[in-house]
Amino acid sequence: MSQNIIIEFAFNEKRERENQKFYFNYVWGKILKNWIKITACSAVFLFLGFYPIENFDTSFFYYFFKYGGICLTGYSLVMINQYFASKKHFKKEIDILIEKFRIKNEPHFIILNDQSIEFKNPFTTINTVWENTSYVISGDYILIIPINSLNYIIHKSEVSVFEFETIIEYLHKHSKHRK
Repeated sequence: MSQNIIIEFAFNEKRERENQKFYFNYVWGKILKNWIKITACSAVFLFLGFYPIENFDTSFFYYFFKYGGICLTGYSLVMINQYFASKKHFKKEIDILIEKFRIKNEPHFIILNDQSIEFKNPFTTINTVWENTSYVISGDYILIIPINSLNYIIHKSEVSVFEFETIIEYLHKHSKHRK
């Protein structure tokens, strides 16, 4: 019979906001790298498409670079717009969620055992086997991903050093590490 390890997290509004802000920046940080590549390509394409090179402006490549650069610039501008729109929407959603947790003001739990990991908060309980769970360690944060579209964020300051190391030990032992 496996032993359950229960780790309790008291609700802390400031910490929850910081965790959610970290997650937003983490997700958009990965997208930002691609955006920089797209912006650089669009600058090169626009330069080649509009720079008057002799005998180049009559070839197919001239039009390819010209209109390709315009399309990539448009895509880059759409990404900038999407960033600000999603940031505004994310902030509203987090404010609603934190207000619900503040009204309840109950602790959250993680229950670890050799077969599964369980997340409990005042509104939901999620139990998943370790094979479906992955994690990312970024600085003092751990992102536990029990389901592809769901993330549980833990900061080192939320728990004792022993509990934090226990969580990391279980994750290393039973789940998959993502980069």
